[in-house]
Amino acid sequence: MRFRRTPRPEGYTVTPRKIAAFETKKRRQLEALPLFAEATAATQISAAEEMERRKVAAQRSTRDRRAFVARQWRDARADYYRLPRHVRDAVAQRWQSWTGPLDSSSLVYQMKVAGAERTAEPEDYPQIAAVDRHARTVRFNDLAREANPYARADRIHSPGVMLWLAPFFEGTEDVREPRMYLDTNSALAMKLHYALAGFADFGHNTDPSGEHRSGVFKIDGTAFRFHISYHQHRTDEESRVPWDTYLTRRILWIGLENEPCPFP
Repeated sequence: MRFRRTPRPEGYTVTPRKIAAFETKKRRQLEALPLFAEATAATQISAAEEMERRKVAAQRSTRDRRAFVARQWRDARADYYRLPRHVRDAVAQRWQSWTGPLDSSSLVYQMKVAGAERTAEPEDYPQIAAVDRHARTVRFNDLAREANPYARADRIHSPGVMLWLAPFFEGTEDVREPRMYLDTNSALAMKLHYALAGFADFGHNTDPSGEHRSGVFKIDGTAFRFHISYHQHRTDEESRVPWDTYLTRRILWIGLENEPCPFP
């Protein structure tokens, strides 16, 4: 697999100009507060000590940066090898003809594009145990309720919830229904967000799948319910592999308890 090598660190280069600039900085600090010149001078360090401090900081920064890049690559490769064989082949073909940056972000982009154009069945994932599939599905559903973009979920509010979010909305001929952010109350929206993100009262009656897909909660006496459905990226057809966000997008529907959910 092609990739761009991270340049090796060359270290911090000390030059006469850097030393002169540091000495100028020290002098200006003394001139700025002449009454405290003695106290200021006591806290200053020599140019040699400062250059050594910069060398250590540069080494630490470079080491942390290289570790971050390596971790991003490991995560991207792990996602790649979790994909079904036919999707991996499509990603590899796109990657070979890719003329953009050869970094982990570009590989993730290729996986998203290839995954959105294809479908898969549970039997296409023999490398992932059933218990791990369930755990990943639950994790992504929890992230969807928290509005985490990693879950790749669309959030839809029912008409009843929109009216609850906009208690002072008065429709006109041009605007017949309240609009999110333009007409809704931000305080009520935050209440709804935190109630949904912190929901943990899952049970067999409200969440029979055990995947944290649905639940009922109350805010100031008003009962709400939510439901998460799994779909393919390019169509509204059902996705049967909810543990794979490269091939699955989620729809998080939020409505009043007595409103019907339009998604299965």
